[in-house]
Amino acid sequence: MEYKKWLTYWKKSLSDSLKADINIDKLQHFEIESFVIDMQQIENLSSVNNLINFEEARINKKKGALSKKSENWVDLDEIQVLISPIKIKPTTENLVFLKDKHPKFPFWYFAKLNRNGGLELPEEYFPVFQRKYLEPLADERTEFIFGTVENVDNATAAGRERYVNYQEYIDYVKDVFELAINQKIENYKTEGYETLKNAIVLLPDEDINAAIGIIHLYEKILKEDRIPELLKTFITLNNPKENNPLNVSEFIDSNFLHIGQMGFDFPISISQRKSLNTFLKTNDKVFAVNGPPGTGKTTLLQSIVANKFVESAIKGHQPSIILACSTNNQAVTNIIDSFSQSNTKPGNLEGRWLPEIEGYATYLPANGKTEAELKGINYKKQNGEGLFNRVENHSYLKIAKPYFTEKCSKYLEDKILNINDGIKKIQKEILNIQTILNEASNIWKDYLENEELFSNGYLNNISIRKTYYSENILNEMQFQSDIEILNKLEEKIISYFNNESFFRKLFCYFGLKSALANRLSEVRILLRDSLISETKEFVYTKSAILEKIDNKITTAKTIIESINNWKEWKMSNSITGNPPKTEEEYWEFEYLKIKNGTKLNCFYDELDISLRHKAFQLALHYWEGRWLLKLESDLNDENFERKGFDAIINRWQRQAMLTPCFVSTFYMAPKFFSFLRFFKKGEDGKNIFDTPPLYSFIDLLIVDEAGQVAPEVGTAIFSLAKQAVIVGDVKQIEPVWNIANKIDIGNLKKCNIIKSYDDLIYEKEFDHKGFLASTGSIMKMAQNAANIRQSGVKEKGVTLVEHRRCFDEIINYCNVLAYDGKLIPLKGPAKSDLLFPPMYCIHIEGNSIVKNSSRYNDNEVNAIVNWVVQNKSKIEEKYGKVEDSIGIITPFVGQKNSLRYALKNAGLNIDTLKLGTVHALQGAERPIILFSMVYGKGDSGTMFFDRDNKPNMLNVAVSRAKDNFIVFANTEILDKKSKTPSGILANHLIYEMKV
Repeated sequence: MEYKKWLTYWKKSLSDSLKADINIDKLQHFEIESFVIDMQQIENLSSVNNLINFEEARINKKKGALSKKSENWVDLDEIQVLISPIKIKPTTENLVFLKDKHPKFPFWYFAKLNRNGGLELPEEYFPVFQRKYLEPLADERTEFIFGTVENVDNATAAGRERYVNYQEYIDYVKDVFELAINQKIENYKTEGYETLKNAIVLLPDEDINAAIGIIHLYEKILKEDRIPELLKTFITLNNPKENNPLNVSEFIDSNFLHIGQMGFDFPISISQRKSLNTFLKTNDKVFAVNGPPGTGKTTLLQSIVANKFVESAIKGHQPSIILACSTNNQAVTNIIDSFSQSNTKPGNLEGRWLPEIEGYATYLPANGKTEAELKGINYKKQNGEGLFNRVENHSYLKIAKPYFTEKCSKYLEDKILNINDGIKKIQKEILNIQTILNEASNIWKDYLENEELFSNGYLNNISIRKTYYSENILNEMQFQSDIEILNKLEEKIISYFNNESFFRKLFCYFGLKSALANRLSEVRILLRDSLISETKEFVYTKSAILEKIDNKITTAKTIIESINNWKEWKMSNSITGNPPKTEEEYWEFEYLKIKNGTKLNCFYDELDISLRHKAFQLALHYWEGRWLLKLESDLNDENFERKGFDAIINRWQRQAMLTPCFVSTFYMAPKFFSFLRFFKKGEDGKNIFDTPPLYSFIDLLIVDEAGQVAPEVGTAIFSLAKQAVIVGDVKQIEPVWNIANKIDIGNLKKCNIIKSYDDLIYEKEFDHKGFLASTGSIMKMAQNAANIRQSGVKEKGVTLVEHRRCFDEIINYCNVLAYDGKLIPLKGPAKSDLLFPPMYCIHIEGNSIVKNSSRYNDNEVNAIVNWVVQNKSKIEEKYGKVEDSIGIITPFVGQKNSLRYALKNAGLNIDTLKLGTVHALQGAERPIILFSMVYGKGDSGTMFFDRDNKPNMLNVAVSRAKDNFIVFANTEILDKKSKTPSGILANHLIYEMKV
């Protein structure tokens, strides 16, 4: 029951958040001129009743009632509407500067509207501020700023739970507006725009919005008797499990599970391997990966996908269905790009064995995406357009079969008679690689057991232990020498006892002490400095001593055999290194690799770019062959284009053979992973179909940039999968929360999750676990659901730590600010040929101004433009085009717009230049990042990037810079004594003073 309460809460939260992004062109509405917010009656009854009739018809259509004559028809006398009391239009002179020339409706409030045009108290009281017009912004295209999230949140404190009449409620709406925007609604004005007293009366319809797929998925889950297992695991509030990730000494135990590697340019890092091996070994349903900036989360995701692809080829049944999801198109594009740019090793296995197919991912976009937007991308639309429409036909099959056969024959160096023979041989090679990796684990573990045998008592003199090692492994030659010495010792012992006098033997037999003492002294001389240890229990008889020598020889031979087996395995598989036994040893390899500038010098590294990469190449071609055979069979099936359960499942499994991974936003995924099922006959005699979700169908769900995904947006998708890997960083960009705290608490109460508004369990229990729509994220929820916790790390899940993007001086700031020094910088200190100091600050005199609800600093704009123009030549000489070499970040849209105009006038191509708030560069990097702080000494309040002392904004901004992070600021705002993000930054900068 608790699970369904939470699912209801997230569904309601998502519905509410949609009202904060209202597109009137897609919703039923009418306009009223000369509107007064206090009016309680709308005169245009025709428009009023048309709106109510539309909603009445929509509700009845959902129930299958298509005519008023139907006995199931429900009459509506009133509806809840949203009213925008003002219309904000760009002025004629401002239009020329704007890309978005449409009128704006940034503020709405609820009301009930009856058929007589009467306006009454609504169910929802708090008005709607369109989130896309509030700073901080996620959408870089926004030019109009209405206010700030902080001011709107502060305004939520106004008002009470109940209102007696409509006028009292409207007074409250006006108060909220004034508190949030600092102007009265009747007198609102903003530069560059004119305010018209035109109202829009709108029917909210969540079905029109992009999120309807998610809302419908919630609705369907709530109707089920049982919650899908992965979803249930993910939303379980209390998870006490905290297991350790695998340590380096345990890697060999899971080594054989890592069977595939997508790229061959570089092996995976130590923490990536720790993450991957832990995932493969535990097979946890929910696996969380904390990915700080520049730590290679994309490479890890490629490894996970490649491994699944090879695993399924070994099993030979169906390919794994893998879906990678993220919250926005930019994040999705980043995933697709990474899967498209991964190279395969040159040779006969290189690339694809199918014509005109490249890349390893297929994008699942909306039907409205244009060809220009999708150029160079594998995609599949719901209407069938895309990659599979192009290749799943008889014409392509006719070309592809001989093409594949020729490539396969060339690789196998044998003319294959048919595709089936070819893929059987390819699969056999993959199985052979699996066997080789298994052998490696077993042979090395056998060696380690024998090394343990050596360490525990083989030597009497521990000081000579090092002489038994060569290149960090036991040297068989040393043991061979020991055997020769032991054989000679054996001869001496036999000779000694053979030559011992009869009387000595007799006296020793009867235990005469003097005889025994003499024997002991003489035998000790023979055993001196040998490998035979004399303990208190040592028996000085011929048989006992010979037995000890024989045991030692047997041990030495066993050790030699284990060494030789290991060396033979390495030689036969062209591997030179050995598995590191400890974390310290592994890091020694890593630093040596960096120092010498080599790609690899470690056993695991070598496997990644040789056997594992080859296994992926072979699996790629195995599934290509399987796809050709399956396509040939399916093209002759009458169900080929149908959308029922069996047909949809079959289609996904066939198409997963061609690209290992599908990529989608959370909004599109539910629309793709469903099927058609007959529901009932409509009143008009036509069939009505339902679209049930494919619960637990996706084998692996990957969530990327999970720290940016709000819980209500991402949670429902977990119902479609069996297992999930969630990657993100709660210390980088957070979700754009569309739910105010007050509304959130109200929703918790409405869904019976809290009993009263005074119940602080939402702060103590729900908040830090990421469950709340006003503060949470999928990454926080994943950390809660994860079963792994690394020692000394606050967040659950595994953590990637090797940073290779920025020079040490740059990433050291982020390390201090956000990661408690856990990041390990591997790029090294800044080089002497840098154009500027790596962390640099240029002083700009002056203060900012607030205009149109955003903040500007013209002095900084001018300084940045002049700096770019002055340094353009030397930047381009070192890095190439300046627009591709620098990125400019500022916290404010107003400053961004000013910079755009100024840079354009200075001759720069602002269409290719990365310029905007931190959202513009999330997931991106540039050699040089310029940061315009905007604030001046006289500006009041907490600076944007210091708010709540959160590291997120400056952490992202600084970590985009590979070589130089250059701050333009009035240095008087930087307080080195402060523990705020900007205060910490102040201590990492080198200053140049300018007036």
